[in-house]
Amino acid sequence: MKKKIKKMIKGKKIIGIGKWRVVHDLDNRHVIKVAKSKNGRSSNKKEVIIYKSAPSRIKKYLGKVITHGFGYRFLIMKKYKRKFPRSKKYKRKLFALESRFIRKGIIPRDLNSNNLRLKNNGRIVIIDYGNFKKHRKK
Repeated sequence: MKKKIKKMIKGKKIIGIGKWRVVHDLDNRHVIKVAKSKNGRSSNKKEVIIYKSAPSRIKKYLGKVITHGFGYRFLIMKKYKRKFPRSKKYKRKLFALESRFIRKGIIPRDLNSNNLRLKNNGRIVIIDYGNFKKHRKK
């Protein structure tokens, strides 16, 4: 397993390093998030579960999960390049987006500009939602 992941990331540029995961650019408009620990696998798993179960009104704001494997040791996601603007307009949009997630039972955590990008149409997209918490409906 580790050899297969190493082969996937060999020679690929590291574009992000977090506490539990390393993100490599796959040069094909995708990134691979490789878990460094059990917590990293948990973050990958959470992103897959949230993405697959999110209603379409919420899913369009989440980075698109393409595939995952080896017990969530890696996750391949679409790459988004446009940085999140630090303007009042986008801060208001982000606040409204947070409220929308909460109403749908998803608690967004760690929403900072490092974890946000813009799609080509200007819509906010969250590229790291491994720390989000999903509320169970009673």
